[in-house]
Amino acid sequence: MDAHLARMLTSARQCRCCGATFAQLLSLSCDRPDVCPDDLVVQDNSAVLEERGDVLTEDFCRYGKLRFVRAVLALPLADSRGAEFLLGTWASLNEDDFDAYLDLFDMRETESMGSRPAWLANAIPPESGAPVACMRHMRPEGEYPELQVSESNNALARLQQTGVQLEELLELLYAYGHDLPSLVYDS
Repeated sequence: MDAHLARMLTSARQCRCCGATFAQLLSLSCDRPDVCPDDLVVQDNSAVLEERGDVLTEDFCRYGKLRFVRAVLALPLADSRGAEFLLGTWASLNEDDFDAYLDLFDMRETESMGSRPAWLANAIPPESGAPVACMRHMRPEGEYPELQVSESNNALARLQQTGVQLEELLELLYAYGHDLPSLVYDS
């Protein structure tokens, strides 16, 4: 395993530009679906049940006729003995799936939904373009569903199958504005 990657996986690192702490398994998180405007304020999850119209919570988003839930896109790290780079993303669902997920969410029984189609609602990397077709695989005990890219010609599908090389990981972190030296080297 690359020594830089090993340090990134085993010791806490703080990005000097944004203050994000990367420890153990690396991760990034998108705070909202890409189509959701920045002025839509994040509310408590109860708002999705209590309010009409557009709502953004920690785990749900209703924007116009569009429906979204938090999800995880896992990219295995090549040559890392099973470590993954986790991307906290949003998945676009049809209204029936959104309502069913919402009904089961508080009971932590979303796993009973099985696998369903969804769309990745965040461009990864940030300039990559249109939404990507995925399968949404439900995970146990209320964990966020995991997205598996369905479009075999998409770069994310290749990364999910073959793993992310250190250089690709660093490029992805840089694309999101992170200060690479503070993540890789001792200060």
